[in-house]
Amino acid sequence: MKTEKKHLTADNHITIKPAFSWGTDAIVFCANDYYCPYLSVMLYSVIAHASPNRNYDIIVLNRDITPKNQYILQQMGAGRNNISIRFLNVSSLIRGYSLYTGGKKEFTVDTYLRLLIPDLLDSAYHKALYLDSDMLALTDVGELLDTNLDGYLLASSRDMCGLACYYDPRDERKRYRDSVLHLSQPNDYFIAGMLVLNLDAFRRNYTMEELLRLAASRNWLQHDQDVLNLICDGGKAKILHASWDVMKPYRPDLLPEPYRVELEESLKDPKIIHFGGNEKPWRNLDSPWMDLFWDTAVKTPYYKEMIYRNLQHDDPESKNNELIFRINNGEIWFRDMVKFNIAWVRFKVKSKLQARSNL
Repeated sequence: MKTEKKHLTADNHITIKPAFSWGTDAIVFCANDYYCPYLSVMLYSVIAHASPNRNYDIIVLNRDITPKNQYILQQMGAGRNNISIRFLNVSSLIRGYSLYTGGKKEFTVDTYLRLLIPDLLDSAYHKALYLDSDMLALTDVGELLDTNLDGYLLASSRDMCGLACYYDPRDERKRYRDSVLHLSQPNDYFIAGMLVLNLDAFRRNYTMEELLRLAASRNWLQHDQDVLNLICDGGKAKILHASWDVMKPYRPDLLPEPYRVELEESLKDPKIIHFGGNEKPWRNLDSPWMDLFWDTAVKTPYYKEMIYRNLQHDDPESKNNELIFRINNGEIWFRDMVKFNIAWVRFKVKSKLQARSNL
């Protein structure tokens, strides 16, 4: 049974309490307003695979998500008694901290918001699952919350791409992880896109202020992921199978054999697909699992917005105004829009689209 929902803002010093009268685990995302369409794809996939025997207490940490987008995303869980979707604006909590982003496109300080989770969730919560927004769930992610975390701060899976980089003599990753992070177990460097957090252990060892000060203390090569790996060095992170965070592989031939085998297993049977780095299926025509993404995207309330963004990104001068006009006027139907978008991402065949528009 759900408890009463409130408008949550860190400015009101609210500690998030469980949304249900039973079940004290949470699923947390961090996103900004621009990213809501892509978050909606992950949310849809989580809800689609949700077990009727588990409560899904979903919390989105943010700094700027509008009431309109909050409402749209919350409606995705409407009619499901075991789904709650809430939002917490945490702008005030990171104000004054200089958090390095490296000037990367579409990379913001929102990535550091996951460091706030242990302090923001009420002590009634004992575990939380953090997931990146640029993901797609192919199974019930709630299974991750059954992970035994006794003796660990968190659980995650190896950063297979980063591990290949570590063994690539041309990459700076080995020097950095050995000489700057001083990791004692560099092969266990994990990815921060999926984290099962032992909230009780975090609260015993770190305050939110301590984590933020550490995050702001240097220009980390991989940002908050480096911070988490640093504090978990020495066996404080439980390593899960790579199938729980599968990205397009980089140079698997560089991996030591046990990890190469694990990577191959994960690619055959992925549980969560992660469109990390530049592998965004809404931008990159070479992105793997693109069809899986768009098959889900078109079921969300933002599918038209995602298509419009592609059109505008492809030709910012004309913004493909004629095609947008035809979509808005019902001359191009839903099925045609889906086919167009997949074709755009794959081939960008403007000539064929123009020929079709002249029929």
